[in-house]
Amino acid sequence: MAGLLTACSASPSPPPSPAPDTRPLGDVTAAPKECGLISRQSIERATGLSDFTVKNYMSDDGKHLQSCYIYTNPRSGNGYRLRIEIDDPSVLSLSEIEGTKAAKDGVDLPADAGPGFTFTIVEFGVNYGTDGWAWARDGSRMLSVSLSETPSNRDPRKDAAEFIRQLRPILLDTDRASTRTSGRRK
Repeated sequence: MAGLLTACSASPSPPPSPAPDTRPLGDVTAAPKECGLISRQSIERATGLSDFTVKNYMSDDGKHLQSCYIYTNPRSGNGYRLRIEIDDPSVLSLSEIEGTKAAKDGVDLPADAGPGFTFTIVEFGVNYGTDGWAWARDGSRMLSVSLSETPSNRDPRKDAAEFIRQLRPILLDTDRASTRTSGRRK
C-alpha cells in the first residue's frame, strides 16, 4: 500500500503591524486636520486643549494657507495658544533673520529640521512662550510656529521644532512651493 504523503505548509504570516509613531506630536498633517493642514491630535498635544477655536487666513484668493491660529474655546482675549504662519515671500532677509537669532539667543533646530531656530518669547520679564522660525534654503519663504501657555509636561521648543520639521517639506521646499496645501475656511 502506497503511503499517503501530506505536505504541511506553513500558513503565511500576517503582515507586520506598522511601528508605533514615536514622534512627540505624532503625524502633524494627519486627519482630521484644522486649517486644512495641521492634525487636530498634534494641536491637542502641543496646546493641551481638547476644545479650541480655529481661525485661519488665506492668501492668493483663498488658495494657500497664510496663517492658522488656535485659541481657547470660548476664546478669551486676543492670545493664541498656537500660531503657524507662512510668509511667502519672506518679509525678512536672511541677514535680518540671523540678527534676530543672535538678539533672541536662538537655538538651532535639529539638523533634520533646519535651517532655523527656536527662541523664548519674553515680554516684560515674563516667559510668554516659544517661537520657532525656519526658511526656505534660498530665503524666499519663511515658516514660524509660536506656542504659548503650553502644558507643563510639554517642551514648547521641541514641539515648535517638530511642527517645523514635519511642515518644512510641504511649505518650504522650493520644488513644492507652487503646490502648497490649501486650507478650508472655518
